[in-house]
Amino acid sequence: MITLDRPTKFTVPTLLNLIKRRGGEAHQTFSDVPTFYDETAERALDQQVNAVLTENGLMGARGMDRDLLSLVESISHPQLEYYGWFDGEFEDGSPANYSVLVGSGSGGGFGLIKIAGEDTVTVQRQRPDLLLQTFLDMIPQGRGATGQPLVTSKAEFESGRAASAEDETQRSIMRSAPGRGEQLSPLKEMQRILKAPRTGAGSLYVAARPNGGRRRRSPRPLNFIDVSEGRWLMEERPGRDDSLVVFTPGTPQVIGERIRNAQSALG
Repeated sequence: MITLDRPTKFTVPTLLNLIKRRGGEAHQTFSDVPTFYDETAERALDQQVNAVLTENGLMGARGMDRDLLSLVESISHPQLEYYGWFDGEFEDGSPANYSVLVGSGSGGGFGLIKIAGEDTVTVQRQRPDLLLQTFLDMIPQGRGATGQPLVTSKAEFESGRAASAEDETQRSIMRSAPGRGEQLSPLKEMQRILKAPRTGAGSLYVAARPNGGRRRRSPRPLNFIDVSEGRWLMEERPGRDDSLVVFTPGTPQVIGERIRNAQSALG
């Protein structure tokens, strides 16, 4: 018999069918293409799913297993979501291309992994009080880059040209490029990092329903890239006159702090 306290695989159609039964919608981490069935096909899929659940001890004469029902309810109507997409060659053995969703709802906490190109989703129940740490553990491991944070204005970053010195007080952090004696401006350092060969990348999001209300998502992702010198976290933050682009060594501690801040901003 399957126990949901261990990683359990569901086919994507099976999970989508169960979510639809609870009146929910598929999360973009495991299904970004809407699927429609006519009434006959829908009934046939219901029967197939019920047969699979029965075979694995998750459905009986009294209906669906209570733990599975709670798990599906949380996935269908999450109150809190940490999620992201990852792509690259990671040293810790993580898949080359996968997505993660960790969250909680009225049925408790859950974690979900979908590997690109596969038609299955791995799901496991999780402790609601450990959701953020669970999510951080599912992010591919990587060492933070060496050096200090780099800050420049969004206008300067997008144009690729240094602006006037009037905002230099906000962007005065400098660091030495590896193997060089000279100091580069933050913009030049960012350009060097972005041009460097990448071994991995990821985008992280937070979403919540404060007080059970409307879903709110962090307006901008937390992006990171892995290069030879380590992991850089890339953010856009509010500035005095213009938004700021900030590159920070992407240690697990920094990433966890930024996710907490993003969650707090949702209310």
